[in-house]
Amino acid sequence: MEDHKIWYVKDFLERTKVSMEECLNTLKKWETKIRACYAVKIEYNETELVEMVFLPTLQEEKVDRLFGKPWMLRDITYDMLLLENQIPFFILEYLYSLALASNTIPLQHTTVLSISEQTHRFLQNRVYIRPFEEMKEKIKHEGTKHFVDFVLTCHRPLELPKKKRLKTLTIPSATELYQSGVKFENVNDKNIFDIKFENGVLQIPHLRIRGSTEIFFRNLIAYEQCELHDHYFNDYVFIIDLLVDSSKDVDLLVKSGILESKLPDSEAAASYINSLDLGPILFSRNFYFTDLCEDLNAYYRVPWHKWKASLKQDYFSTPWAGLSIVVAAILVVLTFIQTVCSIMSL
Repeated sequence: MEDHKIWYVKDFLERTKVSMEECLNTLKKWETKIRACYAVKIEYNETELVEMVFLPTLQEEKVDRLFGKPWMLRDITYDMLLLENQIPFFILEYLYSLALASNTIPLQHTTVLSISEQTHRFLQNRVYIRPFEEMKEKIKHEGTKHFVDFVLTCHRPLELPKKKRLKTLTIPSATELYQSGVKFENVNDKNIFDIKFENGVLQIPHLRIRGSTEIFFRNLIAYEQCELHDHYFNDYVFIIDLLVDSSKDVDLLVKSGILESKLPDSEAAASYINSLDLGPILFSRNFYFTDLCEDLNAYYRVPWHKWKASLKQDYFSTPWAGLSIVVAAILVVLTFIQTVCSIMSL
């Protein structure tokens, strides 16, 4: 990657007609601000520091060995989501302004996109992310510290639910809920956290599970807890982990269109989801999905729901099965009537 970084820097300087010295001198003026962006003490001297943050920032989406291959773009995307790879966003904005000044940024429908819009376009088809128009004002108001912060801002709902104490630390698995009559429904919603339970129907937005999903969740959870002192992503993972207890739960959610797994089989997907919850800590006194858990547990405890679901799933799962039950019932009634009539005729 070092050779690629140097190639991109040379290409950037040629296109913008800006000298390397000018860029480095500008970054040196921000040395204190750059160091303040990191939690640990940076041992690099002034020159080493600005070179370190300057080289990785310049990547141009053009046909070459990196950007010409979709799988390389995927790898780069998830490298961008690692906390240890974050670069202050104001540095990217500075370099982007140089590119704008040199007229080397391609127009989008005669409009120059901001760096936030460019970032959103690059990420929107590779990670879960809310539409830019919905988040534009929030991004503008809160600002962006780095790529992980940007993704987190684009994921968190505009209004978070109230946190409440979680009294029961468990909920039934997806299979247990199904056996109690709960219906699962996929919701076509960019907000993956918008899980709702009403009138026996559990609505869960579509969730894709792939090898990089762990990187996505773990880094956002770590940043959320350490920087924002919050745990919304953490609580979401906790809920999904409770719903998926075995491969049967995965099969049920896949059949419902809620879960899409790129892993080898249902067993691997179940183990993968369960592993996501090994690191995060449950904040039971301030839990975001308390109402959801209480409603699911209350529904599951009603015996009638299980009896009705068992009757429907075991005996009325198909029209033919239901018809056979009705015919059998009619035969029983007719047999009973015949028996009564025979006794009365004696």
